[in-house]
Amino acid sequence: MTRIEQLAQQQLDAYNRSDLDAFVACYHSDVRVLNGDEESVCGIEGFRERYRTLFNDWEFGATVPQRMALNTHCIDFEAWWRIDPQTQQRSEGQVLVRYEERDGLIGTVQFLA
Repeated sequence: MTRIEQLAQQQLDAYNRSDLDAFVACYHSDVRVLNGDEESVCGIEGFRERYRTLFNDWEFGATVPQRMALNTHCIDFEAWWRIDPQTQQRSEGQVLVRYEERDGLIGTVQFLA
């Protein structure tokens, strides 16, 4: 297993445990988050803030039925679900997530819907 595959799995495991600190620890201090081609977050503090409410208030989880990796890149086909804390309504979906390793951590994460 490559380093980026290990990181992708570690962050998924932390996500499914609702462990924000362990989740964030998988990412580089200068992490870039892209929604498609648009940058939505740059830096670890913005990244932590992006996920804080989800981890604190929501029920959620994800599975990765397919993962591909090559060198410093990994692409996950992810199936996710969430339960809104206000309405208790469940939503779910699928997304491709691309991870790129930098300095032994995830340096870029890109969501491709």
